[in-house]
Amino acid sequence: MTLLLLDASSLAYRAYHAIPELTAPDGKTKTNAVHGFLNFLARLITDRMPSRLMVALDDDWRPAFRVDVLPTYKTHRVAEAGESKDEVEPQIEIVCEVLEAMGIAIASAKGYEAEDAIAAIVTRESGRMEIVTGDRDLFALVRDPEVRVLYTLRGVSELAVVDEGYVAKTYGIPGDRYLDYAILRGDPSDGLPGVRGIGEKSAAELVRRYGSLEGILAAKDLSPSIRAKLAVSGDYLDAARRVVAPQRDSPVEVGDGNLPRRARHPDQLKALADRYRIGSPIDRVLKAIGTLPA
Repeated sequence: MTLLLLDASSLAYRAYHAIPELTAPDGKTKTNAVHGFLNFLARLITDRMPSRLMVALDDDWRPAFRVDVLPTYKTHRVAEAGESKDEVEPQIEIVCEVLEAMGIAIASAKGYEAEDAIAAIVTRESGRMEIVTGDRDLFALVRDPEVRVLYTLRGVSELAVVDEGYVAKTYGIPGDRYLDYAILRGDPSDGLPGVRGIGEKSAAELVRRYGSLEGILAAKDLSPSIRAKLAVSGDYLDAARRVVAPQRDSPVEVGDGNLPRRARHPDQLKALADRYRIGSPIDRVLKAIGTLPA
């Protein structure tokens, strides 16, 4: 019995880049991310055979509570004047319409990102859970033997199964300490500078030796150079510890995740299929659900 949790934004952007440009019959509405996401979904259902499924959305991809503490958070993703419009966000809205018509559970938390919604679900649920994402931040939620991440390497045909053993082997740190490592190392894709002068190797060595970020900061035997680097980055470290972690207490709203045996709103689903010319991927999802044990 497995609860499958999908990071919708991560998968939609991956789908957008994996599928050649497609448009709806109106000749203007882009649908390649829609096609790709639904095909991904069908493949995941077939391969993972989940007992329940929830698709998590960003309510706010750059929440105020994170930006207020760390203004650099995802600044490079903010569209500048004259920059082309994001072509994926409107397609995620179409995906949501399709999921709602099918009766597939959508999870979100007002004012929070999808990773926060997933973290809250993982915290309140029990049993086996698999999180499908291309975002390494969610490695922080891995908990053997119940919770693991299926990290997208190529589409969803190639997934790295991330458990505590994977984290330990890949990064050379305790399997439940990815968050501490990520804070020290930083992540330019999220606007997290990390501690200047401490790269991946040094971050891993420190976490491995002292067990946690708190242990590192409290250590009495740090070298003068490392202590100086941490001191210079003190403000960043204080902010990052409040910003980086997925928020397990986010006010997530979601249904029970039970997969429907038939579309909840078949007429609406047919209208969406015709409007956007997405009948084939919709049929693949429905067929995949139909193969699951009753």
